[in-house]
Amino acid sequence: MDEKIIMDLHNHSALSPDGKNEPEEMVRRAVELGIEYYSLTDHLEINKFYDEEYPYEEPVKRASLIIPPLIEKYSGKIKMSYGVELGQPLQDMPLTNRMLSSYKYDFIIGSLHMCNGWEDFYLLDYTKVSADMLMGLYFEELLEMARWGEFDVLGHLTYPLRYITGESGIAIDMEKYLPIIKEIFSTLIKNGMGIEINTSGLRQKIGKALPDEYYVSIYRQLGGKILTIGSDAHCTEDLGKGVAECIKMAKRAGFDSLAFYKNRKPEFIKI
Repeated sequence: MDEKIIMDLHNHSALSPDGKNEPEEMVRRAVELGIEYYSLTDHLEINKFYDEEYPYEEPVKRASLIIPPLIEKYSGKIKMSYGVELGQPLQDMPLTNRMLSSYKYDFIIGSLHMCNGWEDFYLLDYTKVSADMLMGLYFEELLEMARWGEFDVLGHLTYPLRYITGESGIAIDMEKYLPIIKEIFSTLIKNGMGIEINTSGLRQKIGKALPDEYYVSIYRQLGGKILTIGSDAHCTEDLGKGVAECIKMAKRAGFDSLAFYKNRKPEFIKI
């Protein structure tokens, strides 16, 4: 990678059910790549917290014991925050409140991988379920999350398209969802929150960042100022991928800075 990787604020270690490398391996690789601003954001899937296959209580506790010492250990080499990807927070609010009061996160990505009562978008068979119906449910729940407002940036806005369009080849008329997307953006802005550009789509079949430049531009036009970029890497090999390309995209959309979080407060980094 010849171009500078300013930040990667969304990625996962083996403390996530689908992560490959140990946290320190991820941090060391981030240092090797010259990433300046970094956050490990392992999964905390609220509606799957007690699953027998992968109960979250123990890995979430382990992260709280592992990540802060790593931040200190590598403090001279990389600026790092203690992050989490909080999935489906509204689907068990007592548990969400317990988690947020139990851990002192620097940075919280609010994500929705599955609508209430449904499985993850990547597990669904779109020959048996209406993709348009699910997209409507998805944006409605995202709007409720934005109104709730207890996270810092909204993760991968167009996540379902990774599977509906990218994997299953189903075209979605996204224009009909533009009013609610704008309402989501306006609500985030009102509540002092931001969005991320998730680069993972660039290395997947969909071939686009999540969200792509069109939506990032709309967010900016509505007054959005808080923007982060993350690779959504689940292994060291994918760390930083697509970040340089998405920084160019952010500039075209009208951004001259990105946000890095410490103690739940954004610090703006010029690009």
